[in-house]
Amino acid sequence: MSTNHSKQFSRDCMVQALMQLLQTKSLSNITISELTERAGVSRMTYYRNYNSMDEIFISYLKDLVDAYRQDVAAWPDKGNYNDYRNMLHCYEYFDHYREFIACLVNTGLGHLLLQALDSYILDTYYTEDKGRDFYYTLRAFSGSLYNIYVTWIMENSMESAEEIVSIICKIYS
Repeated sequence: MSTNHSKQFSRDCMVQALMQLLQTKSLSNITISELTERAGVSRMTYYRNYNSMDEIFISYLKDLVDAYRQDVAAWPDKGNYNDYRNMLHCYEYFDHYREFIACLVNTGLGHLLLQALDSYILDTYYTEDKGRDFYYTLRAFSGSLYNIYVTWIMENSMESAEEIVSIICKIYS
């Protein structure tokens, strides 16, 4: 296993271990020893990768968003921020990480996903020549995507991603 693959494997193990521990304890009550033991990695591996347990989630979320950016960058046309294709892709992509995102929200770190959505949408669709009205439109849009997604997963809603995105499209049409 290459160094990068080994590092990524260790990081993934720590994310999974932290999520498991959070089912029975609060973040502040989890020790580094418990985490590394559950993850099957050394304390040195933890300290080499992170300064805090929050960073485990921050780093993992950054990796997810970076992979999403790369995925969308391969499209011939990025489309409009509020078109059906973009929103459906977003909801389906992040739905694969439903358990992780629910854990973020339950741990009080859901704002990290909102910040990631804001950053992605602004980086992708905003330029200063479009004006402050458009800037606030995009911020409101990312907030609504976040709130609807969190409601959808936290309430174990029965609607499919397609149904949720259709509802959002009606709101923004």
